[in-house]
Amino acid sequence: MVMRTRAASSLAATALLGATLSVSATAADWTYMDDRSSPQKLVESYYYAISNRYYVQAYSYFRQSAAPQDFESWAKGYADTKSVSVKFGSTAPDPGAGQIYWALPVVIEAIQTDGKSKVYIGCYKIHMTNLGMQTDPPYEPMGIDSASLKETTQSFKDAQPGSC
Repeated sequence: MVMRTRAASSLAATALLGATLSVSATAADWTYMDDRSSPQKLVESYYYAISNRYYVQAYSYFRQSAAPQDFESWAKGYADTKSVSVKFGSTAPDPGAGQIYWALPVVIEAIQTDGKSKVYIGCYKIHMTNLGMQTDPPYEPMGIDSASLKETTQSFKDAQPGSC
């Protein structure tokens, strides 16, 4: 009887392993990025979502109080965007009264669906409540407070993030 149980358990484990492997093989073809561990990773995740047309995910990177009012209009603004590249200037946390803010200088290159490139220079304002200060749910992760971007005639290669 013990041998039967072991054999049955082994067979079930093998079946489960087979199912897991096929799921893993399928999942390996799908990539996902959602990283809020630093202001740079947050903005990279935002543009990853935009580049992949994951607009609901991209929209979630805004703080609730800072999100664009009309999601549909905001998403349509990216309809002609094929991909986005970003490079960063330096930033440092500016803590105060349980809040942490960053001013993150950026250069953005947006490749349009027609193949044309647009380059923007600007600044993202990032906010996070000090983790020790969040005592009631729901948890509010690091998020975008605002962005100020201005198109430039410089190439992405030559453009440098300024200061915020």
